[in-house]
Amino acid sequence: MRSGQVRLEPLSSQDPVRVGGYVLLGRLGTGAMGRVYLGRSASGRLVAVKTIRSEYAADADFRTRFAHEVTAAGRVSGVYTAGVVASDPDAEIPWLATAYIAAPSLEQLVRTCGPLPTGALRWLAAGCAEALASIHQAGLVHRDLKPSNVLVAADGPRVIDFGVARATERVTVTATHQAVGTPAYMAPEQARDSRRTVAASDVFSLGSTLLYAATGHPPYAGDSVTDVLVRLATEPPDLTGLPGEAAALMLDCLERDPAARPTAAALLARLAEELEEHGGEYALRPAPLPAAALELIEEYRQGTRSPEPEDGPVERTLDSPTSAGLSRPAPAKSRTGKARFHGGRPARVIAVAAAILGVAGAVLMLGVVLGRESGDRRPAGPPPGGGPPPGAVRPPRASGRPAITLNQTYGDGNTGFVVSGIGFTPGREVTIRLDTRPASPYPPVVDFGGAFNYTLNQSHEFFPGKIPPGPHHVTVTVAGMSRQLAAAFTVNRL
Repeated sequence: MRSGQVRLEPLSSQDPVRVGGYVLLGRLGTGAMGRVYLGRSASGRLVAVKTIRSEYAADADFRTRFAHEVTAAGRVSGVYTAGVVASDPDAEIPWLATAYIAAPSLEQLVRTCGPLPTGALRWLAAGCAEALASIHQAGLVHRDLKPSNVLVAADGPRVIDFGVARATERVTVTATHQAVGTPAYMAPEQARDSRRTVAASDVFSLGSTLLYAATGHPPYAGDSVTDVLVRLATEPPDLTGLPGEAAALMLDCLERDPAARPTAAALLARLAEELEEHGGEYALRPAPLPAAALELIEEYRQGTRSPEPEDGPVERTLDSPTSAGLSRPAPAKSRTGKARFHGGRPARVIAVAAAILGVAGAVLMLGVVLGRESGDRRPAGPPPGGGPPPGAVRPPRASGRPAITLNQTYGDGNTGFVVSGIGFTPGREVTIRLDTRPASPYPPVVDFGGAFNYTLNQSHEFFPGKIPPGPHHVTVTVAGMSRQLAAAFTVNRL
């Protein structure tokens, strides 16, 4: 049986030996945010420990955003996610630990075993849609869903690496407003301007990821990032090899207009009906995957059954993927008999702007083309006042009249004034203004319970420093609503 391999790198003199309550067994990889280690708790539980790069750790604004995003990620409780199990945003080097999943990435599984049949695609899509629904319900947007960020276990897929991309995004794209993500799988509006990334952008990425699972190639490919961006801006997706029975689902997810895409909840309801119509893959039996894929998954599962003692060697190869989704090139196909860890290709988390020669021109072209197509409007979820797109399931609306509240109406310059909303239509984008200043460039999205929370000026979106002393007024408008809601607070002088 062929399997990908990756060497668990030994810790260097620059690596910590322990982070929080976890002993580090080795280094799994390095990504855009920092390094990822294999860690083990006192009880023997394996986790992926992600530490943040020092330049981010020195940025107070980043720490605030990181703490906010990690807290939100901790609210994600979906079965099909690798959740955050511990974190410390206030540590000298901020870190978080996520559940370890002993399973290959979708990228590695398809590369090793080939494209998935239709029944397996429905099973995979349902699990990923449920994961996205739970992520969106927590008020998060994944922003980098792709095959290497989906792990495939026998009891269902797991979506990983959610909840912290936005924390680094502002640091990376302050000058350009371009996107952080993977061009081959990102939505057009995200590639054009990261501030336009919404829950519907994740649905586009899900469609791209499922198309890869069905065909072995992404919807947009090229010899360079520039090629990919130009094709994303000017061409329809490449559906070569896509089974006809899966085409409708993919095309709905890959709609260029974010408002025309189904929500993750709508996708899940639709897939539940399809699964029941096609033999009930929900039955208690092995996953509807090809035999080769199940064999690969079992190899990975057994690769970490008996971790070594705490003081044992760390320079070894392992046969399971990291839940961090950071990976390395697949080496030789031989099997060593040792426990191994696997990952896919290096995670290409790209600031789509100045880092690669020629990308700037492609981004400019992308903006021009998409501007003509969309009239340069911000995606606002479902059509104003019109409910979900055709064929979608209408999400539940929270009971009660829409209302906003402030956590407090008086405070000093160090107070975090939090605007909370209830009773809104899930999935709608929220426009927030403070006094007469322009709307926040980081708008929240109403979660599936009809609520949202937003801390004013936590990213200095309204004032470069603290909110100045005096009375202030906040106004809130939710897409599809004709009226504004307002609240007031006062910042006292110290």
